[in-house]
Amino acid sequence: MNLEAFMIEEKEEIVEYIASKKFKDKEGKPIPWKLRTITAKENDELRKQCYKQIQIPGKKSQYRQDFDSSKYLELLAIKCIVEPNLKSVELQDYYHVMSEVDLLKEHLLKPAEYDSLITKLQEINGYDLEEAVEEAKN
Repeated sequence: MNLEAFMIEEKEEIVEYIASKKFKDKEGKPIPWKLRTITAKENDELRKQCYKQIQIPGKKSQYRQDFDSSKYLELLAIKCIVEPNLKSVELQDYYHVMSEVDLLKEHLLKPAEYDSLITKLQEINGYDLEEAVEEAKN
């Protein structure tokens, strides 16, 4: 077996994406957002933040794990969006928000824009839409 075929250095991929047509440059062209891919390790770290323990009704010390898929998708977006810089205090102040998630949702007020961005983020990270829907359900 040729082990060298498995010795590749995975590089972060940057993708440009028009998340909204309302952000335009001086010539009136939509400004693309820059999105990056994440590693499986980064994805695991995001997923771990999305589990919560829920007490089973009537069972005093028994809990079940529940996965918050909405929170996961928000964290994925924050991790993958390079530009605009959602950590920018100046941008957050301008929109009167205090978090990256709130800033993202102020930028993309239309649900279709937000949903399309989330779909694109899943796509660049290797999920197809059907697989991503099943993953979110689990």
